[in-house]
Amino acid sequence: MKRFVILWSVLFWGLTATAQEYYTHYQSVTEPQTLIASDYLRMSRKEITLPTVNGYTPYKADLHIHSTYTDGTLNIKGRVEEAWCDGLDVISMTDHLSIRVVRDKVGEVTPDSMKVKRGSKPLKAMQSTVKVAKDFGLLVIPGVELTGDGETQGHYNALFIKDISSVYDYDALQAVRNARQQGALIMHNHPGWRHKTLEMNDVEKATYAEGLIDGIELMNGAAFYPGAFETAKTHNLFIASNTDIHATTAQFYRENGYLRNMTLIFAKECTLEAMREALEARRTLAYSFGTVGGDEQLLKEFFAASVSAKQISVDKKKKSRRVKVTNNTSISYTLRVGKGNPVIVRPMTSVIVTASKSKPLSCTVLNMWCGADQQHPTVQIPIQE
Repeated sequence: MKRFVILWSVLFWGLTATAQEYYTHYQSVTEPQTLIASDYLRMSRKEITLPTVNGYTPYKADLHIHSTYTDGTLNIKGRVEEAWCDGLDVISMTDHLSIRVVRDKVGEVTPDSMKVKRGSKPLKAMQSTVKVAKDFGLLVIPGVELTGDGETQGHYNALFIKDISSVYDYDALQAVRNARQQGALIMHNHPGWRHKTLEMNDVEKATYAEGLIDGIELMNGAAFYPGAFETAKTHNLFIASNTDIHATTAQFYRENGYLRNMTLIFAKECTLEAMREALEARRTLAYSFGTVGGDEQLLKEFFAASVSAKQISVDKKKKSRRVKVTNNTSISYTLRVGKGNPVIVRPMTSVIVTASKSKPLSCTVLNMWCGADQQHPTVQIPIQE
């Protein structure tokens, strides 16, 4: 009898241990003597919830990325996997095509062989990205960064580029012209980089004077250029926020609890045609380190679609009511209700605030910017009773 009890105990323990291993490990097909942890190398995607606005979906894009084809630290496969894990829908691999001045060559005709040579690395990077991204369902906008001296020439991303091998020129301005002539949209990158002010150098002035610029980075990595609002308004540009990532987004964003920089492109569908139409129509918002920037009306509509307000109780004597404000998105909002102190409504959470008994909820959204001088939109939110 005692032996039976011991045997049963051993069998029970073995079954329990096997069951436990079944949920945490699986048996390798090629090496059956090995159990593999179920979560080993299992990629997971950060799903980012954002509202549609006027029938347009906000597609999450990074239009400024670098790989090991030039000076990035991740190869193409790593960059694509990183973008998918970070929750993006659209990327542009914009490795460098140097347009630094070759002083004894400026003014001479640039040989086609030199253009092809200069464009070979960014071309291969873009082609490889398109190939790898198909397995992750990411849309790739063909792109290249035209890289000049920051103080005297500036940097520009050519998006929807058709032929990278024909863009390079000894003359920096001509390189931008070449890209524009083949239908690329030109984005002015990090306009404050190596500048004490946003005053433009001669090449930058020329690109704007000739109408070559279509968009501008309001935010680049951790840098925020409020003065770019005025440039965008004056020249009718789309605004963008991109990582310009050279290292990894994990060390700058995920490990610090932030979503990566994103250009939110409001489009009907996730196609190249729809993305271009949206950029040309300037339906974009810029997101970086908890701040959202863009056109005031689009910001208001985006915020109004992001939150809901519901009446909890009414104080007839004070002519006020307590209202539950719910943030239905993956972005935090910092609000000032009326003249009160700031209130943070974190992603997928609710807070209770006091509001007027007879008026909509008036919220000034402090982490939304629509102008250089800390201009924040004020939005009226209807209250459900």
